[in-house]
Amino acid sequence: MIRLVAFDVDGTLRDRDQLPESTRTALKQLKERGIALALCTGRSEYEMASLREELGIDWAITCNGSHVGHRGKTLSGTPFARTTVEGWLTEAERLNHTLLLYGANGLYTNRENAPLFRRAQQEIGFMEPTLIDSASCELPEIYQSIIFCGEEEESFYTGAERDGFYVHRWRTWAVDLNPSGMNKAIGLRMLMDHLAIAPEETAAFGDGLNDLEMIASVGMGIAMGNACEELKERARFVTKPLHEDGIAYAVEKWILPA
Repeated sequence: MIRLVAFDVDGTLRDRDQLPESTRTALKQLKERGIALALCTGRSEYEMASLREELGIDWAITCNGSHVGHRGKTLSGTPFARTTVEGWLTEAERLNHTLLLYGANGLYTNRENAPLFRRAQQEIGFMEPTLIDSASCELPEIYQSIIFCGEEEESFYTGAERDGFYVHRWRTWAVDLNPSGMNKAIGLRMLMDHLAIAPEETAAFGDGLNDLEMIASVGMGIAMGNACEELKERARFVTKPLHEDGIAYAVEKWILPA
């Protein structure tokens, strides 16, 4: 029996701000069965607050698994070392790069109106970040960074081996960095342990490469019909696309009957 369902957000639950009514109905059905729900996303706790509250979801696994929150409060988290973030800010200043830094309660950037950030904001949507002074700002704990740079420039931030980070490149000009060993599966496992729910009692939905570990770690990994092919190959089931009632289809066909 499924007791917990985790949902990626972008491309899975919604497309920008468009969330199908059938998905809302499916979430309500799951809650009525006493099934716990969690968002599981590369975005921040701060960005997910309004969606989580709108959908009546208590749990959010954010920053690609580096932060786990309950109703907006930190349950557990794995932030970067402060010296690491300070080093990035120095490199970004030298190389004229833009950083987006994810705290639990805010987004921060080192450059105002940067073209690549505005491009990403237009394509997938971001809340407006707080501009920081890299020389004097006291930052909170940072759980994820987006660096707007090409792949050939990543090593300025990761080092040549990249062993100290979980790296997810989602555009040729933008890459997510998380602390080493972190991914959505790790964050979801923290929540499962907290709730005393086994992997075989858990389902997860996703559509992107940063969902690979999560999909493989649960008893019922479900790829959206609009997912990348690599994720579809890893999933137990492939449902219909987001805008063809994919969540509702999977809930009715595989989760509620289980």
